[in-house]
Amino acid sequence: MSDTRSQSPAGPTPAIRVAVLGAPGLCRTLVAGVVAAAADFEVVAEGDTDAGDLCRLADLALLDLHPEDEPATVVAALRAAAPACAVVVLTNRPSARVLRLVLHLCVRGVVAKDVPPEEMLAQLRAVAQGRRAIDPLTAAAALDTAVNPLSERERQVAATAAKGLPSREIAALLHLAPGTVRNHLSSLLRKTGGRNRWEAVQRAQEAGWI
Repeated sequence: MSDTRSQSPAGPTPAIRVAVLGAPGLCRTLVAGVVAAAADFEVVAEGDTDAGDLCRLADLALLDLHPEDEPATVVAALRAAAPACAVVVLTNRPSARVLRLVLHLCVRGVVAKDVPPEEMLAQLRAVAQGRRAIDPLTAAAALDTAVNPLSERERQVAATAAKGLPSREIAALLHLAPGTVRNHLSSLLRKTGGRNRWEAVQRAQEAGWI
């Protein structure tokens, strides 16, 4: 005899809850608008990059880092505040440093800002389904990155210089003579093609050399 008991229809699939974090302005507003307009997404919070507590009710956080943000610090604080929330980073341009966020900071995705809206949404859906979503140009840039030309000591000097310290303080921290630090910084300028130490450090960071 057939079973005539009624079957409960499946309910609607819950929307993917997204928190959009970034500097207040047009970019954050546009990104939030694109996400909110998709039927299977819901923007549950908007805030600055230090507002990780806003992500506690979100399935994923779309994070547009400030130029002055230290990615490791921002991502660590966000994950501490909302450990169940997957993190996706928006980026202006591909770099090996951005890809390292995915590999070392448990970031679930990297999305370029210039991709079409539907492609961004597809990548967010992939993250919501438990997969990683890495922008192809970012991955290609990391694969094309040349072998690190910096010596171990040059990497140490560059990493310390990235904190904005003058040469004498770098020398004291690394137990080097000030002249030795200047020599390493000159080598850094030559190898990166930077016009000054700040540009050289930034190029080394973007290349994944420090």
